Amino acid sequence: MVSDEQKVENLEKEAVNKERRKLTLSSIPFSLTCILHKNYILADPTAEEESIMDTLVTVVLDSSSQLVSLYKPGGPVLAYTSAVQVIFEYLNRTNCIALTRQRVKELQEILDEAISGMEID
Repeated sequence: MVSDEQKVENLEKEAVNKERRKLTLSSIPFSLTCILHKNYILADPTAEEESIMDTLVTVVLDSSSQLVSLYKPGGPVLAYTSAVQVIFEYLNRTNCIALTRQRVKELQEILDEAISGMEID
């Protein structure tokens, strides 16, 4: 008879997805987290800085600077498209999206340089 512990142990060892598949992305996502406070914005905050601020926003853009995701944990619920648009416009005014676009350019250059230095099979 197999005990419950042995069943759990066997499940942990067995791969969920045994076949290998290559992830194909049409463009690469890049993200930047900003802290917003009154008229101030802090890009790429530390964990300590994140913990003391109320408004935290993570913007994800693809390599062509198109918005992929907007993450705003906590605060008022954004249940309506109009509310999300207000936040998006606010992020544009506070330059959070502009900072993310700049970060995308910088990271894309680093990535391109790293890829060009690799040997391709």
